[in-house]
Amino acid sequence: MFGILNHSTEIKKAWFYDFLHPWLGFGLLTSHGEKWRHRRKQLTPAFHFSILKDFQPIFNKQSKILADILDKHTHDDFIDIVPFITLCSLDVICESILGKELNSQTQPSHPYSQAVHGLTGAVFERMRSPWLWFDSLFSILPFGKKFAKNKSILHEFTNQMIAEKKHKKIRLKNSNSPLNINCADDDIQYKRKKRALLDLLLDELIDNDSITEDEIREEVDTFTFEGHDTTSMSMNWTLYLIGLHPWIQEKLHNELDMIFGEEDRDPTDEDLKNMKYLECVIKEALRLYPSVPAYGREVTEDLDCNGFIIPKGSTCLVNAYILHRDSEYFPNPEKFDPERFSSENITGRHPFAYVPFSAGPRNCIGQKFALMEEKTILSTILRRFKVRSLDARDQVHLINELVLRPYKGLRIQIRQRHQDFDFHLIYYRA
Repeated sequence: MFGILNHSTEIKKAWFYDFLHPWLGFGLLTSHGEKWRHRRKQLTPAFHFSILKDFQPIFNKQSKILADILDKHTHDDFIDIVPFITLCSLDVICESILGKELNSQTQPSHPYSQAVHGLTGAVFERMRSPWLWFDSLFSILPFGKKFAKNKSILHEFTNQMIAEKKHKKIRLKNSNSPLNINCADDDIQYKRKKRALLDLLLDELIDNDSITEDEIREEVDTFTFEGHDTTSMSMNWTLYLIGLHPWIQEKLHNELDMIFGEEDRDPTDEDLKNMKYLECVIKEALRLYPSVPAYGREVTEDLDCNGFIIPKGSTCLVNAYILHRDSEYFPNPEKFDPERFSSENITGRHPFAYVPFSAGPRNCIGQKFALMEEKTILSTILRRFKVRSLDARDQVHLINELVLRPYKGLRIQIRQRHQDFDFHLIYYRA
């Protein structure tokens, strides 16, 4: 495993990632070789903390929208939390990456959000169905036609956002007249506060001509897909596990009360740093339920791995779900124990024993973004509510699509912190 993930040249993704190409092209997720190296270097500045902290207001705004929506369900027997968290995360990523308010939380029937979910399911279905591997057959089947329609919706939406921002950037850049001094000031503020992924790529296009509009769309679509689906499932599993362990939830409430007191204010980046126990909880949830449960690589040259030769052309899978249950590093591995990630307990642990964001050269470029978003959304929920999960872990069946999902959702009971739970509702699904 270490020899695969940490290898400096064996960075080509496995063959089944090819089914993402019609949707995501050859962006950071699916490319390899020099194109990948150049693009990774190009995109890294967009995820520097000095940039990410400027998106805290977006995290806060969307979190409050979610909390207000959940507030309407505090008298329900239970809700499936998955669609609520997923739409919130989609709104966060679209506003952060595209600078576009999608409003999918309040308008869940938005064509863009429906198309994203349609494509995600379609790609996985194609991966596991050999008869759909042939492009000529896939394209004429109803399944393939629906895939093409959803892809067209996404690409059209992204292209429109690129065109609008490109036009604005060019207009502001060329505004040298004193009459346009306010536009120039706006441009300075725009670059300073919103120079995230799409803006950085457009700067490369306009200033250096080092990237095409199609390549920009590849990266924007990649980050919109990767940045909401994986993060939303991490939050769903975290909230589910919190709801199974009331003593852990009490510690989280205490931590948040110490940070905020009785103030009803938005969290700051400094507040997020102080959410140390919440961070441990999130990391332990990712250990048990890694959003991406396995990573695939295609070996391009014979590879010596601990004395075993992996021949050229082999497909290697690193199963994070199993790796995270290695009792050598995580005693009693099925136990949910956030203390595993306290500062004293992580000391000396092999860095590749825990890889929820992959590891090595191809580790997730957006993991800091994800952790900031998760802390903000989860803390906003927990400051206002308490949660209880109605299904034991052995009753929640898993499906490994592109991310690790619960087969029938996650039934959560949500109450205001001063409310009592309805304990007569404890029952498990067959």
